[in-house]
Amino acid sequence: MLGSNADEYPNASFTPMMSRRTGLVLALALALGVFVVDQGIKSAVEGSMRVGESITLVPGFLSITYIKNDGGAFGLLSGSQILLLVGSAVAVVVVLWMLLSGRPTRLTTLGCGLILGGAAGNLLDRLTAGEVTDYVHFSFWYIFNAADAAIVIGVGLLLLSALRGPEKS
Repeated sequence: MLGSNADEYPNASFTPMMSRRTGLVLALALALGVFVVDQGIKSAVEGSMRVGESITLVPGFLSITYIKNDGGAFGLLSGSQILLLVGSAVAVVVVLWMLLSGRPTRLTTLGCGLILGGAAGNLLDRLTAGEVTDYVHFSFWYIFNAADAAIVIGVGLLLLSALRGPEKS
């Protein structure tokens, strides 16, 4: 239960740790939400646009641009499907290990949930189509998708959690 480790911190009215079960349930619920949103947006883009088509949302800044990417983030490792599939599987195992190996903090739980959901969304694309649908295009950056954003934010949260330590996460 959230904040239920009062036995370990008798003078603390609030602690950031949660039980392993609560952390796992919350992370899996967040992962499912990310996965559903990611797949829903990809389906809408694929169903309403042609590959290469772009719709300007904010001129000179943001557009929806539909591309197919057979590489990893930013097109890296293009054509290396086996390596990308193995990398995705390893990432999922590591994230699950993090959730199951101890009492996760809120930041760890959120980070792991985001990474799991994003990895699952892109992994499904790779397994079913051999490539990932990307669509978010800031004029100054590469084209990416919601799964990529979730993974990057999740990694950022895990780094922040590691830097802050368990008593502040």
